[in-house]
Amino acid sequence: MESRYLRSLSDRLGQHRFVLVYGAGGVAKNLLLLLRGYMDESRIAVVVSKIAEEKKLEGYPVNQISQFAKLKDQVMVILAVMPKLSKEMRAYAEMLGFQNFMTAEEISEQLYKEIWQGKISRNKIVFSSWSGGGFGGNAKYIALELMKRSHELELVWVVKKEDEKLPERIRGVLYGTYEHYQELGTAHIWVDNEHKNFFTRKRMGQCYIQTWHGGGPLKKIEFDGENLPGSYLDLCEMNSKLEDIMVSPSRFNSRLYRRAFRFEGEILECGYPRNDIFWQDNNCRGNLERMFSLEPEMVIALYAPTFRNFRKKEEDMLDLEQVRKSIEKRFGKKCRILARFHPSDKEAAKNGFGSDGCIDVTSYGDAQELLAAADLLITDYSSVMWDFSLSGKPVFLFHPDLDLYEKERGYYLPFEKMPYIEAFNKEDLCRKIENFDDEGYQKRTRAFVEEYGSFDKGTAAKAVGNRIMNILQESR
Repeated sequence: MESRYLRSLSDRLGQHRFVLVYGAGGVAKNLLLLLRGYMDESRIAVVVSKIAEEKKLEGYPVNQISQFAKLKDQVMVILAVMPKLSKEMRAYAEMLGFQNFMTAEEISEQLYKEIWQGKISRNKIVFSSWSGGGFGGNAKYIALELMKRSHELELVWVVKKEDEKLPERIRGVLYGTYEHYQELGTAHIWVDNEHKNFFTRKRMGQCYIQTWHGGGPLKKIEFDGENLPGSYLDLCEMNSKLEDIMVSPSRFNSRLYRRAFRFEGEILECGYPRNDIFWQDNNCRGNLERMFSLEPEMVIALYAPTFRNFRKKEEDMLDLEQVRKSIEKRFGKKCRILARFHPSDKEAAKNGFGSDGCIDVTSYGDAQELLAAADLLITDYSSVMWDFSLSGKPVFLFHPDLDLYEKERGYYLPFEKMPYIEAFNKEDLCRKIENFDDEGYQKRTRAFVEEYGSFDKGTAAKAVGNRIMNILQESR
């Protein structure tokens, strides 16, 4: 479906020699995605006030706006930033002599004037997980629950790949396209696990359910966070005003939603739908055994580190083969380590993959299925530690760079007050695995989960499904 507005915008922009997308953050990125297919890409340039380092945005090199000053009469400058920054950036561009301006906000408002000519489809629900990151997260388990409830529901999933595998009754729509915003603009309910982008607009009669993605007293986030950009906090504030319901996994998170998100709406205290898997019979283990030729009696250890730009020291890299041997020594069984890295992390190549004992599962679709199948978890700063602790299985934390990470992010609770087994170097980790005390760990973990008020009990997807069906029923 083609947008008449975007076609007319393209014609208007085409009267200029160049279109300067002024900004290199999320707003600019989503503007470029929206214009794709409507504009001659060779006439678009991404610019900023000053360049700190070489960078590309959606394939476009990021230039300094002053480089185009000689062409100031022949270009249109689109201020592609959050509204609070537009005035300052426009003033700088005007100082350089630029005269023709538009804003991302103006484009968004005009876009929705067109989209909102269509009526809200009362049975349409649009799901998104990690901005098109695939069929996973809390949204997956809510969608599967709703598929059991009614065949009349129109279920849409936001994807980044056209060939994304989805259940037969769910159709995909490409993230950032006009069709994406058209689906959002005519849906009754949205379900997401992170902030929607700046180009999202909501109208009367729509309901936005935010599940979020992190549980427990872990890294500081949103308005509690340290060193977070003002533009990100503006996006957080925008979403908090749009959201109608937030799904909470714990009493701690409920308080966090009020304080750190500044959310004033309904909080559904039911646990996380993705964590229901720990209470239900599932075939996750069997699937992995068949996929990777694992023996039923083997210990499956999941290694799931976060991505960090600052980790560079060789001594900070985990020797997975040595860890595997320590696990076998402690549990008296053969072990296989499944490693799930961040897609941008090059660490996998440094860990000796190729041995039969370590398997890279970074491309495996649903991380929650890996958690359900694993016997123990090794991570560093990932919030999966909270999810996995609900299973009662051991969590080991590898923290050779703790001082650097704490400076970058900050945590609500010191790690020494958490029940997990913390190690600060490779030898320390192997020693603590070999000396692991299951009884003591179980006692500490139960007390920790109880103290922070977990709502998880295996019925979260059902609870969210009930709330959605009630919303649909009330609108009839």
